[in-house]
Amino acid sequence: MKAAMIFTGSGPILILTSFDSLNHPTLAEKLGARGITKYIAYEVSLDKVKKHYGTRFSIVLGDLSQTDDIRVMDIDGHHVFDSFSFEELSTPVYFDSLKKNAPEQVAEEPTESEWLYVKLDEYGKVSESSYMPMLGARFEPPVTIDPSLGSEQIRFQIDALGVIVNATPRIINGRKLVYRGRSSPALGRTDTVVPGSTWRPDGEGGWICN
Repeated sequence: MKAAMIFTGSGPILILTSFDSLNHPTLAEKLGARGITKYIAYEVSLDKVKKHYGTRFSIVLGDLSQTDDIRVMDIDGHHVFDSFSFEELSTPVYFDSLKKNAPEQVAEEPTESEWLYVKLDEYGKVSESSYMPMLGARFEPPVTIDPSLGSEQIRFQIDALGVIVNATPRIINGRKLVYRGRSSPALGRTDTVVPGSTWRPDGEGGWICN
């Protein structure tokens, strides 16, 4: 088991992983399924993460498979960055998915997504997410959730039809997470549900929007 700080384009996140190396190609695939296709990874002390996050660590660890798996520990970039000194970071591992002539991969028939952790802003938009491309999406039909809820308190899965299941809080069940397209400022609106793109699992632990 390892803990790692992953620097992405939107800031660092902290993960737990059962992979024995941060260079493992399947680790890169699983991060890519979460929308992280270019990053710098540093291993950090598992004992420090356990001590620092306490109950949260136990919950995430309990949801982690024994092999070939990752779970997001913390998506608050400022908090992650401030939790470790530079001296505590390992030798960096660099990854960039932009490769020429990369073989096209055919996704399996989607069934149900992995767990997604999100945090909402005061307007109900997703302001933090363990899958970065979902930032800015909203629940449809709309739902009012206290934005003070931490990301570890809002979690759910998405079935093959894009419907939210196994949600905490339960009020989210049966809804869809929709990215609202922008309309013309001349119409006096900044966004609208039409066109709305619904997120659904891609069959590889991530999501696609269509």
